[in-house]
Amino acid sequence: MLQRRSSEAFLRFIIVEKAFIGVLVFTLSIGVLGLINKDVVVIGRQIAATLNLDTDNAYITLALEKLGLVNNKIIVGLSMGGVAYTLINLAEAYGLHRRLRWAEWLTVAATGLLIPFELYEVWHRFTPVRVGVLLLNVAIVIYLAKHKELFPRWF
Repeated sequence: MLQRRSSEAFLRFIIVEKAFIGVLVFTLSIGVLGLINKDVVVIGRQIAATLNLDTDNAYITLALEKLGLVNNKIIVGLSMGGVAYTLINLAEAYGLHRRLRWAEWLTVAATGLLIPFELYEVWHRFTPVRVGVLLLNVAIVIYLAKHKELFPRWF
């Protein structure tokens, strides 16, 4: 009985995490649209100045140069990609909440596909946050693959 409660608690955590990510990415996707027809290099310089970053630093200069390549098509594309990612996360959260088997598989696939990229990120720049995200996603995949009894139906 205690095992089932802790299993359900982790499932609730996954549901909340997926819903939170969906809402956050949707908000950012809509916010990015506010950059249409704006000079993003000027905005980047303002952000660097606000954060008291050295704009003569080679990395900051390179980032500002790359911002000069951003146009309206790229902004709209980023927003559309964000909305697509939002829909996937919200579908996962809804399906997991309803205990639907397809949501379990979708979450395992979508989360599992990100693990190689997260490993690459940890390998190239080891930080506690990156390791934490990697471990969390590995735990989610293992948990969902192990607890099939929580998802009795497909629809």
